Amino acid sequence: MALKLTRECLCKHKRIRLARYLIILWGLLTISSSSVFAQQKVGFVLEIHGKWTDGNTQGFLKLGQLLSGGVVLANAAPVEDDRIVIANLHGEVIKAVRCKDGVCRECIESGACYDPIHPLPKAEESASKASTMLNAVLELFSEKPERYSVHRVRGVEPETRVVRLEGNTVELGFLLEGKAKGRYEVQFVPISGKTNNGAELQSLQGEINWNPGERAVLTVKGIQPGLYEVQIDRDAPIATAWILLCADAEFEHSVASFQEFARQSEGWGKNVTQATKHAYLRSRLRALLLFTG
Repeated sequence: MALKLTRECLCKHKRIRLARYLIILWGLLTISSSSVFAQQKVGFVLEIHGKWTDGNTQGFLKLGQLLSGGVVLANAAPVEDDRIVIANLHGEVIKAVRCKDGVCRECIESGACYDPIHPLPKAEESASKASTMLNAVLELFSEKPERYSVHRVRGVEPETRVVRLEGNTVELGFLLEGKAKGRYEVQFVPISGKTNNGAELQSLQGEINWNPGERAVLTVKGIQPGLYEVQIDRDAPIATAWILLCADAEFEHSVASFQEFARQSEGWGKNVTQATKHAYLRSRLRALLLFTG
């Protein structure tokens, strides 16, 4: 009888201990899954002016940085017109915050800014991952955002474009539209240092005899597919561009992908400055080079 009671007590003790283990395990799993959910990325910094934090990462946020769901953006010492714009992983604007008179407020679609800053939305499973191409763009930005910044020349609007390379020939009429007839010097300075097949790129130059209404075709010996900064001069710089030179096999896909991104960037409207849009377009060109290489 005593032995039976002892066994029953032991079994009861085991059941209690097992129940405690299950409760602890459930708690750990709940905390873990909440942590993973909170860490899921929902967007990235599309535009930024001022010193902003998200309460999670160390240091200040930077252009192109990925952000987790639920974080609250903050600016401890706002300067007039400080701002931050967040896009989701499809490239659509989901939050804009602007600062005025020492206070930062969230803006609505109409552009009015009077709401307090709300947390970023939680990640939806279907939208928790960026596309391969957008990931490439954001990685480039996070690595060296200053590489894609636009240094304007007075009176010269920068261009960003995918251009077909036919042998050693390239057409640059888009950079000379509206310019006077005459001879122009053209310089090609490689941005990536290498072609999309790994060969070293060289700085090259040539001349164009421009006649408005005609094609501006330039043949440059030794030019290779790749990413270049092109500058056109006539006593002074009159046009500048980042161009991705593509052979026929890659041109159609690259130009379609780039144009899609360009259309999307125009949809950002006044939330994003033209300089920032140009910077994203430049990084898109470099991502295309890496992606097709």
